[in-house]
Order: sequence, then C-alpha cells, then structure tokens
Amino acid sequence: MAGDGGRHGNLQRQRGWSDLPDDILDLVYRGCCSSPYDRIRFAAVCSSWRAVVSWHPKLPALPLLLPSTGNAKRDRKARAYSLEEGRALRRPLRGFPWGKQLVGSHDGGWIAAASGTRIMVVNVFSGDRVALSAKESIIGCKCPTRSNPRVAGHHVAGQTQTSVKKVTFSKDPSSGGCVLAAITTRCKIALCRVGSCQDDGWTTRGCCTGSYQEISDIAFCNGKLYGLGHDEVFKFDIGVNSNRAPVAHCTSVVPLCGVKFMDKYVFDLRGKLAIAVKFSHKYKCCSFNYFQVYEIDVERQTWVEVTSLDDHALFIGPTRCKAAHVPPATATGWHGEVERNRIYYSEQRLCRRHDDKCFKRLDLGSYTVYYGEETPEGMNSERRTIMSRGYHYGHEDDGDGCIWVLPPDF
Repeated sequence: MAGDGGRHGNLQRQRGWSDLPDDILDLVYRGCCSSPYDRIRFAAVCSSWRAVVSWHPKLPALPLLLPSTGNAKRDRKARAYSLEEGRALRRPLRGFPWGKQLVGSHDGGWIAAASGTRIMVVNVFSGDRVALSAKESIIGCKCPTRSNPRVAGHHVAGQTQTSVKKVTFSKDPSSGGCVLAAITTRCKIALCRVGSCQDDGWTTRGCCTGSYQEISDIAFCNGKLYGLGHDEVFKFDIGVNSNRAPVAHCTSVVPLCGVKFMDKYVFDLRGKLAIAVKFSHKYKCCSFNYFQVYEIDVERQTWVEVTSLDDHALFIGPTRCKAAHVPPATATGWHGEVERNRIYYSEQRLCRRHDDKCFKRLDLGSYTVYYGEETPEGMNSERRTIMSRGYHYGHEDDGDGCIWVLPPDF
C-alpha cells in the first residue's frame, strides 16, 4: 500500500506541473525565462507550458561562438559557446557541417561551408539547406590569358578553379532573391544567386587582373556590396547580365588615407557602413589588441571615428563582422556576459603570451580557447577606444578556429 501510495503521489506531482493554472504558469515563465534557450527548455516540458510560451514574443538571440576545425572527427566534439548563459551548449548543433571549412554566416543560423571548390549553405539549427544557382555549387572560371583574352566577369565552366576565402549574403538565404558574394583566391569577387531554379552560374569580378586591389573583407549594407582593399573601400552595385546572373559593378572608391592598421573588417552599423580596425598595444605585463571603429560616408568620400557603439555590441570573426543590439541590463537581464558598447572577437593567436596571468581557459570540445579583456580600463581612458574581449585559439590547431553564428529568434 505504501508503495502504491508513493507511485500515486509521484503521478499527482507530475500531473500537477502540467495542470497549473495559466496565470501561475505565466508567472513561472516570467521568473525563469531570461534567455532564448530558457524559452526552449520551458516549451519542452509539456503542451501546457508550450502554450504559455506562445503568448510571449520571441527573444532575440546574440551570437554563439562556434568552433570549427575542418576535421570531421574533431568537429563532432565541438560545442558552441553562449555568452548569454556563460557556458557551452550541451549538444552539438543539428546542422553542423562536420569536416567542412566555414567561410560565411547570416542571421538566423545560416552558414556557408566550403570543401575545396564546393559550397553548401545550411542552417546549423534546423539542418535545412538551400541550393545555389551554380551547378553542383562549384565556383569555376577560365582566367584570361594571352592565348585566351576572354574578358573577366563572365562565368565559364572551369579549367582553372578558385577556392573560397569568405562569403556574405545580401539577405536571408531562404528568402527569394538572395545573392551570395564571395572573396576567392583568383578572382576578387564572385557572385551567384541562392535558391534560384535557374542554373545561371557564377560571375566574377577582377579575375586574375590588376584592376582591383586585393580585397580582404566584404559585406552588404542597405542592399549595396562593399569591399575593403588595403587602404580603400569599394562600393559595388549588383546588376544582372544577359543570362540573368548577378554581376558587380564598382561605382565608387573611398580612400582611407593615413589609416595604418593590421586587420580590418567592414559591416553594417545601425544602417550605416562602418569598418573596424585592429591595433596592438603593449600595456603593463601583456600585449593586447584593441579596435577603432569608423563610419564611412561613401557619397561624400569621408569617414569619421565612432567612439561609442551605444546599445550595440560588435562581434568580429574570421568569416563575419556583426553588430548586434543588446537589451539594457534592467530590462530582462538575459544577456549574461554580453555588454553594450563592447567588441567581442575571435582569432588565431600565433603565440600564447602570458596566458596564465592575463587570460582564462575555455574548453569547446574541439578547441581550447583563451579569452580575456583586451582593452584594460586604463588604456581605454588613454586612447578612447571601445572595450574589447578576445577569444584566441592556438597556432598548433588547424582549421577555421572560432566563428560567430547568430541563432534564430526563439
């Protein structure tokens, strides 16, 4: 009898969680759902709890730090790190392309992965894929030579194939009319259409010619494509050729005279074109990196330094630079380690300098990452730079390292 009573009591308690009044469940939701991932866990309890979740608007998610090695065996152990929760996710992402090189990303969990000259576009949260207009998703082109002086800028099935360095998207890859732009090893810019039923192929710009400087980064802003040269910003308008394939036309160039820097990134900051420039500085016992941000006015050919990101944080990685809105701390408190007006970046560090003293250690399964504040308060007041935090993986590791992936709103 006692045993039966115990089982009956357990059943009552289980049934009691599902049968709580809606107003009580709503209070529970408000008290415990401080992040998008809490929202998912809350909805997984039962249908009653899932119904309560539907009453509340989705919570915007901040980027995850996603390790990628290019080795399928190691990638299966990789765990994405959430700065909102201050810990790695317990399970691997469903659509993670193990063994592929990650070369780009877009909001909502979309990434571009390359294997040789093949590109796939996949959502790492849902596992959904979208097709490219180019056959078998291969970038290939005949480069102009003396014996074949074909004008660069048109797709030809490839004798000489290019490899992909970085990819950006004009809009959500699952929506109609999305254009994929890529920096490649032989052609400055290559374009194709995402999700098109027509095989209109790839087009290239600056293929094996000196017409453009080497482009180190690209990004879309307000429907326009921008590229960064050594000391210039290029603006490209996207049109179509006779085959209805997208083509890039350079319409203006902004010289960045007098700006000396190591690395640079281009991105959309609150609807305006901006670049982030990385510098190094020795401060007390350690060497640190810091960043300066500039807004670019292409039409006026001017640029001005940005000393505050206001209610945004900037996430910089090898495949993308993303400015994300961060709610105020007094609103919900769900954003955890992420602070407004701060830069978070990931990069390969050639040597681990004073890691024990200056940086903490983070195990992401496939990578050991060292992280810490890169802009001390004293240095920040001296140089008026935006505070930054770096996430570094060691030189002995191969592959892409750690990139930022923005999940869907949950």
